[in-house]
Amino acid sequence: MTCHDHAIDQLRDAGIRLTPQRALVLDVVYHSDGHLTADEVYEQVHAQSPQVDLSTVYRNLVFLRQQGLIGELRLEGQPARFEAVRSGHEHHHAVCSGCGRMIEVEHDDLAGLEAALLTKYGFRLALVHLTLPGLCHECASAA
Repeated sequence: MTCHDHAIDQLRDAGIRLTPQRALVLDVVYHSDGHLTADEVYEQVHAQSPQVDLSTVYRNLVFLRQQGLIGELRLEGQPARFEAVRSGHEHHHAVCSGCGRMIEVEHDDLAGLEAALLTKYGFRLALVHLTLPGLCHECASAA
């Protein structure tokens, strides 16, 4: 069973109707390799189903985010971006403040930070999503 199928089953198990528009939005986000803006999701949905309008895509993105099936990434000065939530693939983002490039940082890569905070301060980190600003290699080299 794919993550996409699992998401559909999760909606159905919760008694939530899977409308054709909701299915299209979910399909576009789950089959994307990146982090899509609402406009990018709309373009792909509209190409498959021209009668679906932008407000329907926005409403479904918000709804699917509230259901925990898609994640939303908000960066200062940029439109929100959406991605599929895939169990077992929890990650964070390192974002270049020069060019906007996003790098997915695996949750396990932050184990040292978690351990240091616990050891030094007795603080248990509850990371859901972390965005780390900085400069990518190319932008740092150019600076």
